[in-house]
This record gives sequence, C-alpha cells and structure tokens, in this order.
Amino acid sequence: MKKLLLISLILGIAACEPLKDGYGLDNPEQYSRIYLAAAYNGVQELNLEAPEPAQVKIFANYSGVVSLGESVSVTLGADISQVSEYNQRNGTHFQPMAQACYSLEKDSSLIPAGHTTATEPAVLDIITQAFADEATYLLPVRILSVSQPSLAVNSALETLYIAVTCSAGILYITSNPLTDYTLSDIENW
Repeated sequence: MKKLLLISLILGIAACEPLKDGYGLDNPEQYSRIYLAAAYNGVQELNLEAPEPAQVKIFANYSGVVSLGESVSVTLGADISQVSEYNQRNGTHFQPMAQACYSLEKDSSLIPAGHTTATEPAVLDIITQAFADEATYLLPVRILSVSQPSLAVNSALETLYIAVTCSAGILYITSNPLTDYTLSDIENW
C-alpha cells in the first residue's frame, strides 16, 4: 500500500511539472499563424445611413504553441478582385464597393510581443456620402504582409468580407407657392 502511494505521489508531482514552451514539439514555430478573427463568422454586415461616416477597426490575431517573442505588424489592404470569386463560390450577387466609398486610414494592425490580439487595430473609413444607391456592396480586406516573415498566415482566415448597405437618407424639398420652403424626410411618413 505504501509503495502504491509513493508511486502515485511521484506520478502526481511529475504531472504537475509545467510544460516547456512549445510543448516539447520539434519546430513549434510551424504551428504559429497570423489571422483575422473577424473573418471566422463569414461576411460582416454593416447597415449605415448617409451622411454619417463610419469607422471599422480591424484587429489582427496570433495563434501558436509558443508566445509571440516580438511585436508583429500586420499590413492589410482592400482587394476588390476577390468579390467575383466570392460570389461564384457562395452563389451571391454582391457588387464590389467603389474605391470612393472607403479609405484605409491606418493600414496596419500591431500585435505586441506576448499577446494574441492586436492592441492597435487597422482603421477603415466608410464614406457613406459616396454610395450611389442602396445596394449592398462587398469589400474584401485581406492580410497583405506580416513584419515577421517566419510567421505564416492562416489562409482560411486571411480575408475579412465586409458587406455594407447604405441608406441615402434623402431629403426632399416641398414648397408653398413663392413663400414657404420645408424640408421633409420621407423616411418617417
């Protein structure tokens, strides 16, 4: 009985020993990936109303079995060429967003050493006044580069698809002959 207790105690102590960084794997860096977590849930939909501009903050992410040893800058960019490919693959009919409708105010996202999520996001401005109509437009934003070339990009989560529908919020002018001008918002009729 004492022998069994001693063996159990030794095994228990060995089991409590902390795992080494990298879990003892050969070349643990091969399991590290940079990705956009927001890309996981498919198309992110935004319903906006002109003339109010909108800002979208995009955070890059890191996953791996070793801690991120140094800060990593992830550069993002719009890639309108992916809209037709997305439509074919998913049976959708999105229109590509016109370049006048968006601007990457800040095109990089910074993941600090030791973190898994960026603390400094990329910033996308949506310019609602530039929308021609109330159709839904698709804007693919993808990872273009990573400051640490040894880090691979997760190809399944490298592109964030943002669908934007913008209501015009149009105001109409009606008048009484020659005297009174009234602005009416037909949305509340």
